[in-house]
Amino acid sequence: MKVRNRALAALPALLLAAASAGAAPHPELEAEQVNLHPAAAWTAVGGPAGQQLAQSFTVGRKAYLSHAMLPMSCQPRADVRVTVEKTDPAGRPNGSVIAYEELPGHLFTSAPTPAVGMRMIEFGNPPLVVPGTYALVVRVKGKHSCAVVASPPGDWYSGGKGWFIALPNPPEWIELFSGEGTHELAFQVYVRPL
Repeated sequence: MKVRNRALAALPALLLAAASAGAAPHPELEAEQVNLHPAAAWTAVGGPAGQQLAQSFTVGRKAYLSHAMLPMSCQPRADVRVTVEKTDPAGRPNGSVIAYEELPGHLFTSAPTPAVGMRMIEFGNPPLVVPGTYALVVRVKGKHSCAVVASPPGDWYSGGKGWFIALPNPPEWIELFSGEGTHELAFQVYVRPL
Protein backbone atom coordinates (compact mmCIF):
# COMPACT_ATOMS: atom_id res chain seq x y z
CA MET A 1 0.00 0.00 0.00
CA LYS A 2 2.75 2.48 0.84
CA VAL A 3 4.44 1.99 -2.54
CA ARG A 4 1.16 2.64 -4.36
CA ASN A 5 0.49 5.85 -2.37
CA ARG A 6 4.00 7.14 -3.11
CA ALA A 7 3.46 6.49 -6.83
CA LEU A 8 0.16 8.38 -6.77
CA ALA A 9 1.74 11.24 -4.79
CA ALA A 10 4.51 11.55 -7.40
CA LEU A 11 2.05 11.61 -10.32
CA PRO A 12 1.23 15.37 -10.16
CA ALA A 13 4.94 16.24 -10.13
CA LEU A 14 5.56 13.99 -13.16
CA LEU A 15 2.63 15.56 -15.05
CA LEU A 16 3.88 19.07 -14.27
CA ALA A 17 7.40 18.17 -15.43
CA ALA A 18 6.04 16.67 -18.67
CA ALA A 19 3.90 19.75 -19.35
CA SER A 20 6.87 22.07 -18.71
CA ALA A 21 9.12 20.07 -21.05
CA GLY A 22 6.59 20.43 -23.90
CA ALA A 23 6.00 24.15 -23.40
CA ALA A 24 7.62 26.43 -25.95
CA PRO A 25 10.12 28.91 -24.53
CA HIS A 26 9.19 32.59 -24.60
CA PRO A 27 10.32 34.58 -27.64
CA GLU A 28 13.64 36.37 -27.24
CA LEU A 29 14.93 39.39 -29.15
CA GLU A 30 17.44 38.24 -31.77
CA ALA A 31 18.06 41.32 -33.94
CA GLU A 32 16.96 44.94 -33.92
CA GLN A 33 17.55 48.43 -35.24
CA VAL A 34 15.22 50.84 -33.48
CA ASN A 35 16.67 54.24 -34.39
CA LEU A 36 13.93 56.25 -36.10
CA HIS A 37 14.46 59.12 -38.48
CA PRO A 38 14.00 62.28 -36.34
CA ALA A 39 11.41 63.62 -38.80
CA ALA A 40 9.58 60.24 -38.65
CA ALA A 41 10.04 60.07 -42.43
CA TRP A 42 7.60 57.48 -43.81
CA THR A 43 8.86 55.30 -46.67
CA ALA A 44 6.07 54.06 -48.96
CA VAL A 45 5.30 50.42 -49.65
CA GLY A 46 3.09 49.67 -52.66
CA GLY A 47 1.49 52.64 -54.40
CA PRO A 48 2.04 53.60 -58.06
CA ALA A 49 5.74 52.59 -57.97
CA GLY A 50 4.87 49.18 -56.48
CA GLN A 51 7.67 49.77 -53.98
CA GLN A 52 8.83 46.84 -51.85
CA LEU A 53 11.01 47.24 -48.76
CA ALA A 54 13.35 44.80 -47.07
CA GLN A 55 15.72 44.71 -44.12
CA SER A 56 18.40 42.06 -43.87
CA PHE A 57 19.35 40.83 -40.40
CA THR A 58 21.65 38.29 -38.80
CA VAL A 59 20.63 35.30 -36.67
CA GLY A 60 23.28 33.89 -34.35
CA ARG A 61 21.64 30.64 -33.22
CA LYS A 62 19.36 27.83 -34.34
CA ALA A 63 15.81 28.77 -33.31
CA TYR A 64 12.24 29.30 -34.51
CA LEU A 65 11.57 32.83 -35.79
CA SER A 66 8.33 33.69 -33.99
CA HIS A 67 7.58 37.28 -35.01
CA ALA A 68 8.86 40.61 -36.24
CA MET A 69 8.03 44.19 -35.32
CA LEU A 70 7.93 47.12 -37.75
CA PRO A 71 6.89 50.78 -37.32
CA MET A 72 4.30 50.53 -40.07
CA SER A 73 1.00 52.19 -40.94
CA CYS A 74 -1.33 51.10 -43.76
CA GLN A 75 -4.47 52.11 -45.53
CA PRO A 76 -7.23 49.88 -44.07
CA ARG A 77 -7.87 48.06 -47.38
CA ALA A 78 -4.22 47.30 -48.15
CA ASP A 79 -3.29 43.66 -48.72
CA VAL A 80 0.02 43.24 -46.90
CA ARG A 81 2.44 40.35 -47.46
CA VAL A 82 5.42 40.01 -45.13
CA THR A 83 8.02 37.34 -45.89
CA VAL A 84 11.25 36.07 -44.41
CA GLU A 85 13.67 35.21 -47.19
CA LYS A 86 17.16 33.85 -47.55
CA THR A 87 19.74 36.32 -48.83
CA ASP A 88 22.50 36.46 -51.42
CA PRO A 89 26.13 37.13 -50.37
CA ALA A 90 25.51 40.92 -50.41
CA GLY A 91 22.58 40.53 -47.99
CA ARG A 92 19.83 41.19 -50.57
CA PRO A 93 16.67 39.03 -50.41
CA ASN A 94 17.09 36.21 -52.94
CA GLY A 95 13.41 35.23 -53.35
CA SER A 96 13.73 31.97 -51.38
CA VAL A 97 10.81 32.40 -48.94
CA ILE A 98 11.00 30.47 -45.66
CA ALA A 99 7.96 32.10 -43.98
CA TYR A 100 5.16 34.49 -44.91
CA GLU A 101 2.03 36.12 -43.57
CA GLU A 102 -0.71 37.83 -45.57
CA LEU A 103 -2.48 40.43 -43.46
CA PRO A 104 -5.19 43.08 -43.93
CA GLY A 105 -4.05 46.68 -43.75
CA HIS A 106 -6.48 47.57 -40.98
CA LEU A 107 -4.21 45.67 -38.55
CA PHE A 108 -1.56 48.34 -39.19
CA THR A 109 -3.82 51.39 -39.40
CA SER A 110 -3.09 54.31 -37.09
CA ALA A 111 -6.13 56.47 -36.38
CA PRO A 112 -6.76 59.27 -36.99
CA THR A 113 -3.38 59.86 -38.67
CA PRO A 114 -0.26 57.72 -39.17
CA ALA A 115 1.59 57.40 -35.87
CA VAL A 116 4.95 55.83 -35.18
CA GLY A 117 4.64 52.60 -33.22
CA MET A 118 5.89 49.05 -33.62
CA ARG A 119 3.35 46.65 -35.13
CA MET A 120 3.71 42.89 -34.69
CA ILE A 121 3.79 40.36 -37.53
CA GLU A 122 3.46 36.90 -35.98
CA PHE A 123 4.34 33.93 -38.18
CA GLY A 124 1.67 31.21 -37.97
CA ASN A 125 4.23 28.63 -39.12
CA PRO A 126 7.44 29.88 -37.51
CA PRO A 127 10.44 28.93 -39.65
CA LEU A 128 13.44 27.17 -38.19
CA VAL A 129 16.46 29.41 -38.78
CA VAL A 130 20.13 28.63 -38.37
CA PRO A 131 22.99 31.10 -37.94
CA GLY A 132 23.16 33.32 -41.01
CA THR A 133 21.61 36.32 -42.74
CA TYR A 134 17.93 36.59 -43.67
CA ALA A 135 15.68 39.40 -44.91
CA LEU A 136 12.32 40.68 -43.72
CA VAL A 137 10.42 41.79 -46.87
CA VAL A 138 7.25 43.92 -46.99
CA ARG A 139 5.01 44.06 -50.08
CA VAL A 140 1.53 45.45 -50.69
CA LYS A 141 -0.73 44.06 -53.41
CA GLY A 142 -3.23 46.21 -55.30
CA LYS A 143 -3.76 49.96 -55.32
CA HIS A 144 -3.60 50.62 -51.58
CA SER A 145 -0.38 51.35 -49.74
CA CYS A 146 1.49 51.27 -46.45
CA ALA A 147 4.50 53.09 -45.07
CA VAL A 148 7.39 52.14 -42.79
CA VAL A 149 9.64 54.46 -40.80
CA ALA A 150 13.32 54.29 -41.73
CA SER A 151 16.38 55.08 -39.64
CA PRO A 152 18.33 58.31 -39.75
CA PRO A 153 20.99 58.19 -42.48
CA GLY A 154 23.94 55.97 -41.66
CA ASP A 155 24.87 52.41 -40.78
CA TRP A 156 22.99 51.83 -37.51
CA TYR A 157 22.85 48.02 -37.69
CA SER A 158 26.01 46.12 -38.65
CA GLY A 159 24.16 42.83 -39.23
CA GLY A 160 22.24 43.93 -42.34
CA LYS A 161 21.01 46.68 -44.63
CA GLY A 162 17.79 48.29 -45.82
CA TRP A 163 16.71 47.55 -49.42
CA PHE A 164 14.02 48.57 -51.91
CA ILE A 165 12.60 47.71 -55.33
CA ALA A 166 10.46 50.31 -57.12
CA LEU A 167 9.46 51.31 -60.63
CA PRO A 168 10.87 52.66 -62.91
CA ASN A 169 14.09 51.01 -61.65
CA PRO A 170 14.98 47.52 -62.85
CA PRO A 171 13.37 44.78 -60.71
CA GLU A 172 16.36 44.25 -58.43
CA TRP A 173 17.10 45.15 -54.82
CA ILE A 174 18.88 48.49 -54.30
CA GLU A 175 20.27 49.69 -50.97
CA LEU A 176 17.72 52.03 -49.35
CA PHE A 177 18.81 55.66 -49.74
CA SER A 178 17.64 59.24 -49.83
CA GLY A 179 19.34 62.59 -50.48
CA GLU A 180 20.70 62.30 -46.91
CA GLY A 181 22.47 58.98 -47.50
CA THR A 182 21.69 55.29 -46.95
CA HIS A 183 19.04 54.13 -44.47
CA GLU A 184 17.90 50.97 -42.75
CA LEU A 185 14.40 50.07 -41.62
CA ALA A 186 13.53 50.18 -37.96
CA PHE A 187 12.72 46.58 -36.95
CA GLN A 188 12.89 43.85 -34.33
CA VAL A 189 13.04 40.09 -34.88
CA TYR A 190 12.19 37.56 -32.15
CA VAL A 191 13.02 33.86 -31.96
CA ARG A 192 12.01 30.94 -29.75
CA PRO A 193 15.22 29.14 -28.70
CA LEU A 194 15.37 25.37 -29.07
